[in-house]
Amino acid sequence: MSENSKKKTTLEMLEEGLPQFEQFIESRESYIKALETTIDALRREILSASKNNIAIRSSIDELVAMQRMSNTISIANDLDNIVHALMELTRQVIPVLDSGIFLFDSKAGKLLSLANNPSSRLQVEAEHQLEAGIVDWVIAEKKTVVIPDLDHMVSNASTRNFVIVPLILRSEGIGIYIIHTEKAQQEFSNQDIQLLSVLANQAAVGVEHWRTYRQLASANEEIKSSHAQMVQAAKLAAIGELAAGIAHEIKNPLGVLSLHLDLAQMGRPLPNWIEMFSTQVKRLSDITLRLMNFARSASEDVTMEPVMINKVIEDTVAIVQHEFRGQGIEFGLNLSPDLLPVGGNANYLQQVFLNLLINARDAMRSGGKITIDAAAAGQRICIHFSDTGSGIPKEIREKIFQPFFTTKGDKGTGLGLAICNKIIAQHRGTIQVNCGRECGTEFTILLPIWRGGR
Repeated sequence: MSENSKKKTTLEMLEEGLPQFEQFIESRESYIKALETTIDALRREILSASKNNIAIRSSIDELVAMQRMSNTISIANDLDNIVHALMELTRQVIPVLDSGIFLFDSKAGKLLSLANNPSSRLQVEAEHQLEAGIVDWVIAEKKTVVIPDLDHMVSNASTRNFVIVPLILRSEGIGIYIIHTEKAQQEFSNQDIQLLSVLANQAAVGVEHWRTYRQLASANEEIKSSHAQMVQAAKLAAIGELAAGIAHEIKNPLGVLSLHLDLAQMGRPLPNWIEMFSTQVKRLSDITLRLMNFARSASEDVTMEPVMINKVIEDTVAIVQHEFRGQGIEFGLNLSPDLLPVGGNANYLQQVFLNLLINARDAMRSGGKITIDAAAAGQRICIHFSDTGSGIPKEIREKIFQPFFTTKGDKGTGLGLAICNKIIAQHRGTIQVNCGRECGTEFTILLPIWRGGR
């Protein structure tokens, strides 16, 4: 084959392959364009996903913040905390100029603000909407309404609105949450309304919690007051029982003073009269001071402070010693001199000790002996009151600390030992009764050593 034939053949081949090559180029360009389009789309998807992730993270942060503040509302014991937390939560939903919670008193037909210093503007608006029947409708229908601020609309170009949200508790409307906002009425979404309703309901739970807390606090104050009154009544009853002995104890130094005054008026010499007068006046002063300290009003709060238990015992014995000795009752005191103070209230403890002494006296009508021991027992002080009386039958020992249980018939109230038990419990101590060492009765009291208020 000639050279020309070969060249022709090659050209023919090129001509034949050219369409296919052009087709390949076109296909490649289409592929590249498609690839670029795909990459572009992927980039947009990635960017969109990134924005969505940021939005999701932001929403989660908002939800966490709202959850924390919702918890603050539901457990708050102070109304200002509830109102403040609710306002902060609301600001995450819509812009807030002012807001307030109003409870509806159906009997009086009035709205009562929960804020200590309620906004006068909100108070006026709430009362206006109550008169217009809007509040009744919101509470009855349990629906939120957005109402234009007409006063602002008249004198300003911008718009303001009042949002009235019902407070719902256990399917019952108890009031309204009113919000003053600059958000336009048409800009409110269903989501905004739903979130505000959730927040208002959370506030209703907080209000109920506050009401319950206030009722419990009031009941607690009444209980403390009743307890203090019972202690005071027991004190006065004890003084009444001891009145004859106390009068006799006061009569003795008065008699001595009166006799010496008569002698002085008669011109008789009085050797050491200054010392004698001083002694008798001091004796009278000690008697009255002990009685005044004991008879003073019992505090509703048992304030704990360091108390030297030996002094409380000695002061209590000094009140009854004269009368008891007149009835043939002796005392035996075995008090460790180096005892640490206990954490307590001297006046209340004196009431316990006096009650135990009076009970011991009543159990020893023919006389006997009362022994009081006080000693350290680890981190506590152990005090024993024992007598030689008739004792307490085993079958009723568990009942003697119960209120109104008495073995004295009409002469007893049954409150003495119940009050003693309550006081010792307030002092974080214990009191028990056992058979005495000499066939009488023994009360054992354990009180914790003072640890600086703990």
